[in-house]
Amino acid sequence: MIRELLLALSGHPSPLLIDKPGAETKSTVHDLLSPAEQTLLTTLSQDLGQKHSSIRRKADEVVASHSSTICRAVCSSILSKHLAQFQQKILDVEKDTLDDNPSIVGANNIVPLSTVVRAFNGWERKLDWLWRFVSKISDENHKDVSTTRKGKLCTASDHLKYLRDATYTGYPDLEELSLDLVAVAETAWLKQLTSWVLYGKLPSIGATDFFIYQSNQSGDDSEAKHVYSIRSDLVPPFVEPDTANSILFIGRSLHYLRLQGTSGGSSDSLGHGPSISELQRRHLMELSSVTFPISPSRFTIAIRSIRLSLSKNALQKLLPLAKLYETLRLVRRFFLLEHGEFALALISAADERMAEKQSSAMDTYKLKGSNTLKHVMIKEGEVNSILPRAWGTLVSIQPLDEEESNEDLELAQELMELSLLSKAQLHRRADDNASSYLPDTFQDLLLPTATVLTIRITSPLDLFLTSVEVATYSRIHAYLLAIRRAHLHLTKLMTLSALRNDSHSSSSSSTSRSRTFNHQRDRMSERFRRMRPVWALIGSATFFLAEFGAYLQGEVIQGSWNEFQGWFSPQATSSSRPQSREAVLPGASLKTSVGSSRSLPDAAASTSGNANQNEEITRDPEMFMIAHQRFLKSLCQKLLLNDTIFSNCLRTFMTDVDHLCALMGRLSVVQQNVDFEEELGPAEKPSGTQAEETRLVDDLESARTKLDTGVTTMVSLLREADSARTGTASAYGMKGMRDDEFVPRMRNRLDRLLLKLDYTSPRTMALHSKGASSLQLPD
Repeated sequence: MIRELLLALSGHPSPLLIDKPGAETKSTVHDLLSPAEQTLLTTLSQDLGQKHSSIRRKADEVVASHSSTICRAVCSSILSKHLAQFQQKILDVEKDTLDDNPSIVGANNIVPLSTVVRAFNGWERKLDWLWRFVSKISDENHKDVSTTRKGKLCTASDHLKYLRDATYTGYPDLEELSLDLVAVAETAWLKQLTSWVLYGKLPSIGATDFFIYQSNQSGDDSEAKHVYSIRSDLVPPFVEPDTANSILFIGRSLHYLRLQGTSGGSSDSLGHGPSISELQRRHLMELSSVTFPISPSRFTIAIRSIRLSLSKNALQKLLPLAKLYETLRLVRRFFLLEHGEFALALISAADERMAEKQSSAMDTYKLKGSNTLKHVMIKEGEVNSILPRAWGTLVSIQPLDEEESNEDLELAQELMELSLLSKAQLHRRADDNASSYLPDTFQDLLLPTATVLTIRITSPLDLFLTSVEVATYSRIHAYLLAIRRAHLHLTKLMTLSALRNDSHSSSSSSTSRSRTFNHQRDRMSERFRRMRPVWALIGSATFFLAEFGAYLQGEVIQGSWNEFQGWFSPQATSSSRPQSREAVLPGASLKTSVGSSRSLPDAAASTSGNANQNEEITRDPEMFMIAHQRFLKSLCQKLLLNDTIFSNCLRTFMTDVDHLCALMGRLSVVQQNVDFEEELGPAEKPSGTQAEETRLVDDLESARTKLDTGVTTMVSLLREADSARTGTASAYGMKGMRDDEFVPRMRNRLDRLLLKLDYTSPRTMALHSKGASSLQLPD
């Protein structure tokens, strides 16, 4: 009996203890046992023996077929250590039984079942926990994503969190067991991390467990074009978000260094200082100092130490920060529209291109009678020709004595391009929007088809400016350009003199003039009466766009840029504006001295000589990258780009402006035709121009109502946004961990803009003047 019991505990089937349908063996055995002994036998055979067998079988399946190396390592440890300890306990009980150990064997060589159960005390709880954990992994291994309830499987990060939570169950034996498995799982994860942090390579085995993955966004299969990103669902619980970003930056930097070494013929030399092999040895020692279970603070310190070591010994010599500042200056001038002439030239070039397309389409329609819309559609080559036309306009008006502006213009012509957004790009940008919350709302206003202005970022600058950030700048550019374009189109309506003045020509006969003069005067008076509300609304909308655009450029963009400049240029923090562009951007160093009154190039040149006199702040490349990301995020919030309601309302307003401008242009032509036909006399067959004029005037009234509602709604939304703006950037999760980190402040309120819109708008001034004229002065 004891022999069969020990075999069952070892995982072997026993005909005496396993219940088989239709068999009478177990019933015969149980008839010989008391109820207490039957309960003890069930505890040993089922709660221990069958669970031991089930755990071993499921763990073997996971080790043989699971895709996660962490899960395979944990199950392998369960098999080789914990189940081996249980098996050894069975052998110890068998040895004590054969040796007649009094702790097991009683009088007359009787082995009570109670003493056997007492020998395995505690193993029932441990095996039950192991069975639930291994079953969880095994069941997930057999599931498909399409068959799960929420379409999401448990990841290795989820299992790590489960193991770490199990250390707080309150049972010392389960705590010891779970801590041992946590050490195994975290060791397997650290081996994956070592490949990325030391060599810049994704782990070749178990890459599905690692939270960094690569995607080929450009469609090029070359290794240099791969973009690395973070999967937040795979980040372990002991890795903070900032630490995960640091790990991504370290691997991307090493990947760039490896590519540079491959192209240059040597991957180990960094010039002066330690070699890459020496750095790898130091970084490996830093990772080896991490103890289990991994503490988030200790792990963050280790990663930060590796990041600073890599920046000091490798990146500081290879990454040209002056080039980074030059690129940011281009972004400031052309994407954020500091260069106002660029916006005007680009809008004019696009309008001229569309006018040529419409003229060509009308000529084709007159000749062939084919569908006009097919010939109005813009093509890729035509879009590509718009930006060179704008560059040509800028070159013609650019002064020759402004060397820096000319250099920026030449560099912009090399790096920037205007292109159509394909369907694949739209889907990819939609995926980016899920994290950036910046929709492509204004991309199709410059041209009928969605277009994007991009800048080509080459290595190593792509370590700082990723494709997501470039896309964000493109959306900001489209947003600002749409406001400038709408304002420009509304101001051009003032040049339609035919709608503002009496443009009909006098008749050749004085008698004819006297007969038609009263009719013409009545017609022009009626026209002016019906157009007066439209012109008033155009003035109000033009004023709104002018003030709103001036607020975005003058207070938001300029203020945020000065604040960002003041962070990486210490001497700029003493004043609200930098002294000059040359004193801030070129020749910057990773170390900037505090309290220096000299310009940045002089301070950078004398940093080594004055290291003992001034306190130094070491700013590694990742700090610049994080600072830029925070600057860009706060800029989008201050520009109200992440306000979906306001963005959609402004987008509708832009569409109404285009509709109004088209109606005004057409009405000007139709009214001139009506005047010309009346001067020629009555025609045999009516041309229908008077009916078209009436229809256009009615459409203008409808468009005026929509535009008026749009202005009122946007002012109300701006007032709501102003009341919601409080505090600093830490309110939206951008609080710095160190004193020298860049933390943008949310200080751009809308109260002054609302004051201008409320008290100096043409509509308000007209209402005030109307109210003042109705007052009667006392005698």
